[in-house]
Amino acid sequence: MEIQTDIPMSYRVEVSGWDAFECFFVEKTMLEWGHDPHREIRLRARIQQGTVVFVRLLEPIDDGANFPVAYQAVKVMPKEANGWARIGLAQLRPRESYKEKARAVCDTTIPVA
Repeated sequence: MEIQTDIPMSYRVEVSGWDAFECFFVEKTMLEWGHDPHREIRLRARIQQGTVVFVRLLEPIDDGANFPVAYQAVKVMPKEANGWARIGLAQLRPRESYKEKARAVCDTTIPVA
């Protein structure tokens, strides 16, 4: 039995952040999770490319962790006739701390001839 991986999965989510007018918004929508790193939502709030939004799953998952995850809007399409705009997202990762960078440098072995 083959599993099709090209079909995006959809999850009910709550999206929050600051719109193009610097007003805080919260919307419930669907997160479409396609091939990594493709994630897409539809919003009524007007946001700009580069905007950071927080996405929280509304459906419970096994471990109970449904905390918000930071994403950046990497592709913002114009609003459609129904008032919704498609937005492509990329997950943001925390920066390494100074200690983590220093540890990585110390752990690196340099071959000596």
